[in-house]
Amino acid sequence: MPPSYEASFIAALVQKCTSITSLRQARQVHALLLTTVTVSPQSPYLYNNVLSMYARCGSLGDSRMVFDRMPQRNLISFNALIAAYSRAPNHAVSALKLSTRIAVEGLRPNGSTFTSSLQASYALEDWSIGSQLHAQVVKFGFPNDQCVQTSLLGMYSSCGDLESARNVFEWLVDKDVVAWNSIMYGNLKNEKVKEGLRVFHDMLATGVTPTLFTYSMVLNACSRFGDYRLGKVIHGRVVVSSTLADLTLQNALLDMYCNCSDTQAAFGVFRRMEKKDLVSWNSMLSGYGENGEGEKTVDLFVQFRGISPLKPDQYTFAAVISAMDECLASHYGKPLHAQVIKTGFERSIFVGTTIVSMYFKNGETEDAQKVFYSISDKDVVLWTEMIRLFIFYAVVILFMTIRIDFSEDIPLDKTETYN
Repeated sequence: MPPSYEASFIAALVQKCTSITSLRQARQVHALLLTTVTVSPQSPYLYNNVLSMYARCGSLGDSRMVFDRMPQRNLISFNALIAAYSRAPNHAVSALKLSTRIAVEGLRPNGSTFTSSLQASYALEDWSIGSQLHAQVVKFGFPNDQCVQTSLLGMYSSCGDLESARNVFEWLVDKDVVAWNSIMYGNLKNEKVKEGLRVFHDMLATGVTPTLFTYSMVLNACSRFGDYRLGKVIHGRVVVSSTLADLTLQNALLDMYCNCSDTQAAFGVFRRMEKKDLVSWNSMLSGYGENGEGEKTVDLFVQFRGISPLKPDQYTFAAVISAMDECLASHYGKPLHAQVIKTGFERSIFVGTTIVSMYFKNGETEDAQKVFYSISDKDVVLWTEMIRLFIFYAVVILFMTIRIDFSEDIPLDKTETYN
């Protein structure tokens, strides 16, 4: 192939590499490059594009194979693979190991290197590695890089070092929504709910427009803190802004209303959801159950089994079973237990605890004991629940026995004397 035609051919293939997301197509293009192109073996240009193509297709094994076979690597080669590894939590360690090889090959890291490496330490929640990377950021002259600063902020927030996170945040000149979300997330994740909500109010005061992720975080905080008023305000802002709420935000709204005991508003959100996932169904089922609406829980579960293609998990069954009072348990307890057995969740501690409690409510202590002893890995919660229920049941039996004896010894018409 003449050089001019080969150059055009390479340009076309490289352009193709940037748009491919199918692993099958990626391997076809790679094979075509290997069999038809005689590009200089010293140039990393094509290799870098093929490496990134495989990473985009989700095949990090192929990306690493291309990287290892490169006759010559540059910083772009390292950054491409480190970035790919850092986006996959299971490969975060590989990203950090690879970053240590940059100096070995006589290269100097740049802002992209540190951004990806910090993202990997963020995924691992490894403060020690993150703080070492911070020192290198200063050493190599990137303390004012916006992307690096935001990654540092995310790393410290994830690791629970809120003081360092605040220091990085205050140092930022241009605090964009990503930075605000990071410092807010750090506070909320580390149970600093009031502080997290204060950050949200400060963000609004500066004129920064919240994202869907921002609203989801704040709604989760409202749910945990029981701040119904702010939750309603957030819902109003979402509606007024004409923002198309994604599933995560819808589930956060649903959960907030349920935890704030407004199941009517929660069901309104639930009913309008075009695509409900299992989290949506479980949240609504739990919301009804936790607010004493057992019949609605059972009705919704029947609806779920009838119209949804989704399969219930252990949280679904636990939500329904724990919501039933004695009357509901007597009618639906056994059939629900049968479904639990059929789906293989009977040995789940989470589900088993609710079934044990249900049988005790219904006075069926033998069935409760059978379920209890069928669970091989009993934790302290299950043991505590079993002991508590046995004590409660024994007290009830004792009380009934005493009451009967009392009635036999003292006629009811004479009990007025003791009032």
